[in-house]
Amino acid sequence: MFIIDDLLDQYSIVEQFDYNKLQALLDDCEDYVEKSLGVSSQEVEPSTHYLDHDAVLSFEEYASTVRRIYRDNPSYRKRIAKEAIATLRAYQKEAFNRRNAHLPSLDEYLDYRDASCCMKQVVANTEFANGLDLPEYVMESKEIRDLYEAAVAVMWITNDIVSVRKEIREGFVENIVVLLAHGNMQRGLDASLDRLQVEIDRVNKASDDAASRFAGETFERDIVLLAKNCKNMCLSSWFWSVKTPRYCLHDIEPDANGGFNFTIDQIAEGTS
Repeated sequence: MFIIDDLLDQYSIVEQFDYNKLQALLDDCEDYVEKSLGVSSQEVEPSTHYLDHDAVLSFEEYASTVRRIYRDNPSYRKRIAKEAIATLRAYQKEAFNRRNAHLPSLDEYLDYRDASCCMKQVVANTEFANGLDLPEYVMESKEIRDLYEAAVAVMWITNDIVSVRKEIREGFVENIVVLLAHGNMQRGLDASLDRLQVEIDRVNKASDDAASRFAGETFERDIVLLAKNCKNMCLSSWFWSVKTPRYCLHDIEPDANGGFNFTIDQIAEGTS
C-alpha cells in the first residue's frame, strides 16, 4: 500500500483526475493480492501483465513469504487479504471525495477511516511479524477483535489530530477534528481527544480481557505479546508524529503540562 501510494496520488489529482488508470491500479492490486496470497480460486498466470506491473508486483515477496509460512492457515491469509483490499477500497472512496469536492459526513468518514489509514492491515500482520500462528477462533474472539479495532482507532484518531495543521494548510479537510469542529477548531480538537481516550480505554480493557480469557492456554504468552505490540504501535504513532517535520509540530515546545499550543492557519484562532 505504501509503494502504490504515490501512484494513487498522481492519478487522483483533482485537476488531472485519471479514472481509468486509478481504477485499473486498484483492480489490479486487488486481483494480485488475492491470487498471490492463495485465497483466490485462480493463480497468477506467468503471462499476466498489469498496467503498473512493477508497483503491483512489489507485493510478491511479502505474499510468497506469508503463503509459505502460513500454508496451513488459509484463514489468516484471507484475513490479511481482506484488510489489504479494504484499504484499497477506502483509498478509492477518498479519491472520489476529492474529485467531487465532497466533504463526508462524520458517519461516512467513520465508515472508511479505519481502512484508509492503513493501520488495519499493519495490525493484521502482528502475528506474521512475531512468528505466531494462533488458532483462528482466538483471532476471531471478541477480545482480540476489540483489541485490534481499538488499537487501529487510537492510531488513526492520533494521526488526524497531529496532522490537522498540515492538512488544512494543504486544503485537505477529511479529518475527524474538522468534522467535529462545527466552525470551532478547539471544539473539534477537544471532541477528538475525548474519542481518543475512549479508544485508549478500549485497548487496555481488551488487553486485560484477552489475557484473562486465554490464561493457562499454551499460547498465553502469545496473547500478551499481541497486546504489547498493539500498545507499542499506539505509542510509537504519537512519538513519531510529534518528532517528524511532516506534521509541523516538531519545532513546538510543549508547555508545562505537556500540551502543544499552535495556530491552525494564519487567520484561525489559536488552539491547544
